[in-house]
Amino acid sequence: MGSDFYTDAFAADVARLRDPAWAEPNREQTARVRARLDALADELADQLSTRVRDLPAAAPEDAHLVVRDAGDWQLARLRALREIRTVAEQLADRTVAAAGTRGAGYPQLGDAWAITRQGARKKWPDAVSAMSEPPAGQQPRVTINAFGGTADVSWHGSEGGWWWIGQGADGTPGQAGEDTTYDTKEEAAAMAGAFLQQHAAPEPTPSGGV
Repeated sequence: MGSDFYTDAFAADVARLRDPAWAEPNREQTARVRARLDALADELADQLSTRVRDLPAAAPEDAHLVVRDAGDWQLARLRALREIRTVAEQLADRTVAAAGTRGAGYPQLGDAWAITRQGARKKWPDAVSAMSEPPAGQQPRVTINAFGGTADVSWHGSEGGWWWIGQGADGTPGQAGEDTTYDTKEEAAAMAGAFLQQHAAPEPTPSGGV
């Protein structure tokens, strides 16, 4: 690709978070990853196994394949798989940090790791940049005036979601829960509106008799 490919429009598109960001792996891709991990686990298990280590120098070149039937070699393979899992978790942490500084929020991180938004926030509490921008085309804050009360719906970059705070017409303050954010501005606004309706100003009592 020539340098003309990297235009300002291309750079702007790279900076924009795509939705959806990925396609689910198909069976062939999953099988290929499994085969590579199987081979990697075997290789590392051979390096960790005391049985393989203690094979005599005169043993045939394929002797390590024969001892893979031993239960202790399988334990060495299990230890190898634990190491692979640990490294995968470390790589995931690094990837999450990179995604968070590039505009990904906890809803997207949770989807990618097949956990909830709250689970992603708990697992990676510092992943999402507090300076992250709201989704494209969305204002970071809107004010709702309804039922005599007022509420603000705002984007929380550190949480990767929408939040609300307000006061009903009857003077009651309210806000979303401490660990609660919403995936969309509309959802947060609906919750704020329900609060304002619940705490609307009481209707005046009719004067005089019936």
